[in-house]
Amino acid sequence: MPKARPEAVSPVVAVPVGESAFGASEPDVASSPASAAAARDVAAGVVVPVYATRMPPPVTLQYELRSGLLGGIGELQWRPTRDGYSMQLTGRAAGLSVMTQVSQGGFDAAGLAPVRFTDQRLRGAAQAANFRRDAGIISFSGPSVQHPLAPGTQDRLSWMAQLAAVLEAQPAKAPLQRVVLRVVDARGDLSVWSFVNVGADTVLTGMGSKTTQKYLREATDPHEARVEVWVDPALHHLPARAVLRNAKGQGFELLLQASSLP
Repeated sequence: MPKARPEAVSPVVAVPVGESAFGASEPDVASSPASAAAARDVAAGVVVPVYATRMPPPVTLQYELRSGLLGGIGELQWRPTRDGYSMQLTGRAAGLSVMTQVSQGGFDAAGLAPVRFTDQRLRGAAQAANFRRDAGIISFSGPSVQHPLAPGTQDRLSWMAQLAAVLEAQPAKAPLQRVVLRVVDARGDLSVWSFVNVGADTVLTGMGSKTTQKYLREATDPHEARVEVWVDPALHHLPARAVLRNAKGQGFELLLQASSLP
């Protein structure tokens, strides 16, 4: 089992995140009855590898955002420091804020170590997942469910940076064929996401044609989310394109338009 590289390890720092409300929430992208099975897997000690990681440098990425019939703009801010990280994905469509996701935390031997994740859709109240590392559990602002906090568990935003960090640590000519992550949302859903390398693919973006590696999340249950992500080695394996949809086809798509330094 590969070990994490020293540069990926720094103390976990708790950073509180404020909550606000926009009104009614959208359905979650990938909440599913399969979460109960995933939670049993965690409790049973199902092994998810601890990968070597190398964090991407700070960047701001602008995307074209599509959510159902709505089209708009998305922005991903990735801010790692020596003491921790902050990551935010915002989306606007038709003059409305349709999405605000924030993940903050630190790093440990398994890579990103989230402390708090908040998710706000349309005019709904923000919902939160709290990674209580002192107690070894994940709790939530809404449901009373709790999950054991296994090493390497990510939230519905930090997985993008964790996947990039795992792929960054691999030799350039030997991309991983499979990456397995535990991922939790802000509503109590925990799932095991197994990404399979589909191969090289060209994506036409606002920055021109990008040669990417496409990874597909294998769904093991018809209720689970389908996740496709086209990672760009030139962007330290952050997404040039990403599509997340639940079994009903609800979700969103991001297509890269521009990148800039913070």
